[in-house]
Amino acid sequence: MNNKALIQKFRKMPWEPWLKRRFPVLVAYLMITNASRQAFAKQKIKGEWPIVLFERGMWYSTAEMFDLAGKEAGKYVKKLGTAFLVKTCLHGYREATREIAKMLKDKKTPALEQYKKIVSLLDPINVSVWTAHAAEVYFNDKLKRRLTKYIAVDKLDKYIGDVGFPKRKNAHALMVDDVLEGFGVEKLYAKYTWLKSRIDAGYDVGYTLAEMKDLRQSILDSPPTAHVYPDVPRELRSLVKEFQDIVYLRTLRTDSLFEINFLAKPIFAKLEKELGIDSVKNYLPEDFILGRLNRFDNDDFAVLKFYDDIIVTKEKITGIQTIAGQEIKGVVAWKGKAVGRVVKVLCPVEANKVKQGDILVTNMTIPAYLLAMQKAAAFVTDEGGITCHAAILAREMKKPCITGTKIATRVLQDGDIVEVDANIGTVKKI
Repeated sequence: MNNKALIQKFRKMPWEPWLKRRFPVLVAYLMITNASRQAFAKQKIKGEWPIVLFERGMWYSTAEMFDLAGKEAGKYVKKLGTAFLVKTCLHGYREATREIAKMLKDKKTPALEQYKKIVSLLDPINVSVWTAHAAEVYFNDKLKRRLTKYIAVDKLDKYIGDVGFPKRKNAHALMVDDVLEGFGVEKLYAKYTWLKSRIDAGYDVGYTLAEMKDLRQSILDSPPTAHVYPDVPRELRSLVKEFQDIVYLRTLRTDSLFEINFLAKPIFAKLEKELGIDSVKNYLPEDFILGRLNRFDNDDFAVLKFYDDIIVTKEKITGIQTIAGQEIKGVVAWKGKAVGRVVKVLCPVEANKVKQGDILVTNMTIPAYLLAMQKAAAFVTDEGGITCHAAILAREMKKPCITGTKIATRVLQDGDIVEVDANIGTVKKI
């Protein structure tokens, strides 16, 4: 399909906002090119993420997209198992961090050659971005169908969220363990400063020593409580174990991707200096290989994938969506009620606006928001579901949390007084 025909096709599709992400063109493009059948095959996975659109800081979805992706996942999960999918990501992460450490000591290899190698090292992790999303679609559907025999329908979401809490620890949980084991500020800084850069896919600044000191103290003051798992019917235990693998993979893949980008920044900086550009993140890999410099601003591009056709364009695909009404509904991640002042946090630098008892409203929480989450009385997010980052932290902190509202950050403004009723999943201005 030629570019014009694909753009016209996408403009007619019923797109809905899915995930708001401030990804530069390099990150979005590498993710989408690794959603292809060829990219999956390189990781010994027979499948793909068939259709997707990223435009101006937003991932878009359709019901057809999720249905197709879930069916693809059903095939390769049955054949390979979830442990294989986790292993693919972990192997890619370990190889990439090992190779980047070598590159940082290498003063002879040209920066462009190192850049190209880093791009290729990201392939298995970018494939994992899609296997995690697709497998979650597959397992959510399968769990709900199997669990109706044991769990009441109105308690299904909470049960799946509780039982899916991963037993393998992500970077944030490992940092908490290190704090509680007595790691000092400098050691924590060296190991985890990159966690703050997650909002910009690893290209942003990390925690400062002062911020790490505050974060360490907040964890010591309010250590998380152990998660309590509900009983699982014997015949569903293997299914639940696989689901926990996928929930773990969800965070592992982005932790891995963004830490690698952060670690590679000195190598990228050498190439940027040689080429006289601001950041490699604003250019496609082909631009450097072909000797052209076509810069893309974050708010000025879209990446489209329809099976084997993938294009990058500056044309507008989706229309402007209006929000009607004031009632906000979402998925209950942890029950409870809270009344407080809305504070919207859309990037790490805004997290310090949150005061004790405020209602934290964001598109999706990230580890950089931990201090704000400890102060907040409740969390409300546009994105996510019962197994997202906000839901997991809400369970640890025992705070009311509603996820997946889609519109909270667009309807609510700083200073609004709201009631968060996480018993029924609503947020109301009062």
